[in-house]
Amino acid sequence: MKSLLSFPLSLAAIVALATLASAAELGDAAKPLQIATWIKGKPVDLAAARSKQVVVVEFWATWCPPCRASIQHLTVLQKKFKDVAFVGISDEDANTVKRFVAKMDDKMGYTVAVDDRKKTSAAYMQAFGIDGIPHAFIVDKAGRIVWNGHPMADLEKALEEIIGGKFDLEKSKKRGAARKQVEEFEATAMADPSDPKLEEMGRKLEALDAELGGIEPGEKFNAAETIKRVKFHALMRDYQTTVMSGKGGDGLADIEKKLAENTPKEVDLVEFKANVAFNKLLSDYMQAAGSASDAAKLAELAKQLAATNVKDSRLRLRAAWGILEDRSLKTRDYDLAANLARYSVDATESKELGALFVYARALFEGGKVAEAVSWQKKAVEAAADNEDARKDMEDALKKYQAKVAAK
Repeated sequence: MKSLLSFPLSLAAIVALATLASAAELGDAAKPLQIATWIKGKPVDLAAARSKQVVVVEFWATWCPPCRASIQHLTVLQKKFKDVAFVGISDEDANTVKRFVAKMDDKMGYTVAVDDRKKTSAAYMQAFGIDGIPHAFIVDKAGRIVWNGHPMADLEKALEEIIGGKFDLEKSKKRGAARKQVEEFEATAMADPSDPKLEEMGRKLEALDAELGGIEPGEKFNAAETIKRVKFHALMRDYQTTVMSGKGGDGLADIEKKLAENTPKEVDLVEFKANVAFNKLLSDYMQAAGSASDAAKLAELAKQLAATNVKDSRLRLRAAWGILEDRSLKTRDYDLAANLARYSVDATESKELGALFVYARALFEGGKVAEAVSWQKKAVEAAADNEDARKDMEDALKKYQAKVAAK
C-alpha cells in the first residue's frame, strides 16, 4: 500500500484506511485464483506453479487512470522476468475487459483475467485490508504471498531479490506491520492532533523507519510532518465546506490562517484556494443559469468565469462540459464554454482528445461551424488509437461538416 505520506490524500481515504481490518499477512499461503474468464494468455494455476514459478497477481480496472499508467511498467517487467507469471485481474464484465485488452494489444504484454464474482479480490485485496488499485501481490515458489504494494513502487526490486535468493521475508513482514502502524498513527492524529499517545507512537515509527531503510522505500517517515499533513487535510475540508456554503467572515479567516500555518511545502496553497474559488463561482453560475431569472447577475458571473486565473485545465474543461450538457440550465453561454475549453486545448498542446472534442462542440453549438470542423478533425486524429472513440469523433465531424454544406 502506498504510504499516506504521499500527498495528496483525501480525508475520506484516511478514515477508510483507518477502519480497514486485514485478516491476512505476508508469509501466508496464497489462495487459489478464482477466475471467471481468462482474457489473454494461458490460465495460471498457483498450485501447479508451486516450486516452479513466481507469480505476480495484480488488481486493476479499465476505468482506473493509475492502472493504465502501470500497464506499461508491468509489460516491461514481464519481458525482463520471463520466468515470472504476471496476472492482471479485473472485476469488470468480460466484454469491457476484452475490448480494452484488444486495443492495448502488445502494449499489455502479460496474462489478463476477470475475477469470479470478486472472490479473488476478497482473498487478496480484502484479506490484506487494501481498497485501492492498482495493487500487486508476489507469490513465491513456496506458494506464499511475500510482498504486496503498488506496482510502480518496489515491485521490481522485490522480484530481483526473490529470484536472486536475497529476499528478506521477515523484513517484508515488518514493513507491512509498520504500514498498519502508520495508518493507526494517522487515524489517531485525525481524531485528536494533540493526543499525548502520538509522541510515543511517532518516536517508535521513526525508529522503525530507520531500521527498515524506509517503511515506504525511498521515503522517510517524519511524525511531525505526518501530523501536519493530517491537520492540513482536515483544514482543506473545512475550507472547502465553508467557501462552498457562502459563509465568510471570521470563521473563514481563521481557517485560512491555520491553512497557511500547516501547509506542506509541496502544496501550492494559492492554487488550492483558487480552485475552490473557481468551484464556488461555477456553482453560483450554474444555479443562476438554471433559473435565468437575473440576467445581470448571470452576465456578471459569466464575466468572472471567463476572466478566471485558475490553472487547473481539468476544472475548466469540466465547467465547459457542464455548460454544454447540464440539462437543468435554461440558458447556455457557448462562448463561455469555448473560452474555458480553449484553455484546456492550449494547456495540452492540442493533443488531448477530451479537450479538443469539448472545444469543437462549444464552437459548433455557438454557431462557429467552420472552426468546429477544423478542431473536430484534430479530435479525430487524437483518437487514432481508440476505435470506439474515433468512431464517435468521426460521427461528430460528419455532423459539423453537414451543417457547413447546408449553408
